[in-house]
Amino acid sequence: MNIHRTTVLPRVAFYGWIAEASDLARAALVVGGQYQQCVSVLPDGAITAVFSDLGTRPDYRQAPATLFLDNEREISCDGGLDDLLAEAVRPDRRFGFVISTDVHRLSCDTVTRTALLRAFAVAGIEFLHVPEIRDGDRLPVMPWRLRSVDYIKVLTQLIRDGGHP
Repeated sequence: MNIHRTTVLPRVAFYGWIAEASDLARAALVVGGQYQQCVSVLPDGAITAVFSDLGTRPDYRQAPATLFLDNEREISCDGGLDDLLAEAVRPDRRFGFVISTDVHRLSCDTVTRTALLRAFAVAGIEFLHVPEIRDGDRLPVMPWRLRSVDYIKVLTQLIRDGGHP
């Protein structure tokens, strides 16, 4: 008897962001580097959607249609944070996780970031991050490790505020 195991890949959306967007090609390369960090800790094929933004609000500029990787490959983008949030609440969404290099990539503002994490938690989406540990401008000094945001705090606050997960 031959039994085949089926491995179910996690379906993960990548989100990247960079504040400095005066040089769009360089910004797309930096966000492409964030993408590569995230891909390095996931099984092949796990990323099913790619979202990114450049700049800061109110002058937010959605990233170009592609991100540049260091090996001269390009990755197509599906939109920015607003598009990620819109898809997150759809029943036919392409992901059950969102990954980034830092929770602060969602927003530098604590209130906004908490609201975004709460929206993910309500939708049943787990936020994962691969911390950037750098020595100056050089490559990371430690291996990247996948981490999950502590949803107990987010869900506790949600219930305290009268919402339901």
